[in-house]
Amino acid sequence: MSDNDMSDPRNLLTTEAALQTARQRRIVLPGQLELNQGRPTFTGRITLEQFTELTVVHNRKWAEEAGESVDSVTQREIIDGHANGLATFMLQGLVEATISRLKGEPAGTDSLFEQLEQLQNKVGRSSHYGLPQITLVLAKEPDFEPISDTFVRLVLPAGRLFVVADGQHRREAARRVREFLTQIILDRRIPKSAKFYPTQTDPISYAELEGWTAVQETFRSWTVISFEAHLGLNVEQARQMFTNYNCNVKPVKADLNLEFDQTNPINQFAKKWVIPQVREHSEGNSIFDLRQLATIHGFLFLGKTTIKSAPYNATEMEPVAQEFWTTILGSKEWNRPGSLIREVPVLKGLAKAWFYVFLAKRNNRLEKAVRVRKYTRESVFDESWVKSVEGLGSHTVPADNDVGFRFSPAHNDIVGAIVADVFSDRANSVAG
Repeated sequence: MSDNDMSDPRNLLTTEAALQTARQRRIVLPGQLELNQGRPTFTGRITLEQFTELTVVHNRKWAEEAGESVDSVTQREIIDGHANGLATFMLQGLVEATISRLKGEPAGTDSLFEQLEQLQNKVGRSSHYGLPQITLVLAKEPDFEPISDTFVRLVLPAGRLFVVADGQHRREAARRVREFLTQIILDRRIPKSAKFYPTQTDPISYAELEGWTAVQETFRSWTVISFEAHLGLNVEQARQMFTNYNCNVKPVKADLNLEFDQTNPINQFAKKWVIPQVREHSEGNSIFDLRQLATIHGFLFLGKTTIKSAPYNATEMEPVAQEFWTTILGSKEWNRPGSLIREVPVLKGLAKAWFYVFLAKRNNRLEKAVRVRKYTRESVFDESWVKSVEGLGSHTVPADNDVGFRFSPAHNDIVGAIVADVFSDRANSVAG
């Protein structure tokens, strides 16, 4: 439009007309319109930025904030730890994708690549970063514009959003990553609220800011996620879809999942360091599977029953974990027939005591380091020890084995009893 056209009164808009035009802005998404079990579905791709902007999750929190009835809820609540784990995975992939994007481009300078590698080292690495397809719902069937015999454009009016049927934690992870990147660039600091990247109070360098800016650009326009949108579903149908996706699917067994996993740093530590060490001290036998090691390492690294929320800095904790296992494997008890030191609940209890001493950020008991080392190295883990630990005997049942009993499934109670004993006055007098 020329300057003369702009000055022509016939081309000017009133405030109301301009606002109406803005309201009529639309989103156009290319893809394919097909049938899935007889129902119309649209498949396409959107950027991670669009994923956060063009979708909504109809859970109870949304209903409360939007003033909607709980009868319109079609999703469960967000699991915070799961969302943070996915955010870590997503951020790892974004840094790797940024490095790939800049190869061969003028912006891809040696200093920028060096900075991105440093970011990758901090956030972690994986052998694969792809995000699986998400499933969305549109309550009202949209309009389409033809592109070819195969492809069409879905026209999404301004203010109209897809409802997430499967992928709400991926959406929440994307939202948290977007907020994380935005805050870094605005404040030139790592936000304290981030639970998937090491925080720092000092301003970041210009070089690091340049790296994060490149990652943000990848998030906004270069990385996409596939989606399938089911069209014209009501609340009851959307709820049934949630049930179909989450209840009629056979879950992957934990041991197979851990065997295939290449991302969780605690699981990698078990595979690459612990299992070879255990075999070396056990006449070539593995003794523990990955699932059992995961439960022990959950207490050792995190003070928890699981390793799912493995932090970005898990590798920094490995020296403590190595000392724990070296102490266990080097003790006289390890190869003594009938010793209870190889029992998983006993190792869990000892692992949590080590966590409290060496890794816990709150209620740290580092002053008891000598005691926990001596207790682990010199205790005789037999029937007399079980009787000496207050409350532990009540968690055993008769069994046909070397010691005549086995521990009950109440492992958390057993862990609590062992930890209490490690830090008790009785153990202190034994430890000397």
